[in-house]
Amino acid sequence: MIALSPTTALMLYLGLTLLSLLGIWVASHYYTRHRRFMPLEKKLNVCEFCLFAYLDSSNKQVTQCPRCESYNKSSGKNT
Repeated sequence: MIALSPTTALMLYLGLTLLSLLGIWVASHYYTRHRRFMPLEKKLNVCEFCLFAYLDSSNKQVTQCPRCESYNKSSGKNT
């Protein structure tokens, strides 16, 4: 048998718990980072009313500003 003091047993318990939580966090971060959908082509639009610049990936002629929710004509500048 291996003799363990209560302090050593507590440190081993806490260390293994922290390592397992760190492993779960790294795995979830890795899998969620690779699952994100990023459209390749976006248009830079500037709201005519509040002058807020926003990106839009749709090919619509009229877009809606995310800040003031007004409708704007698409400027057509690709980024």
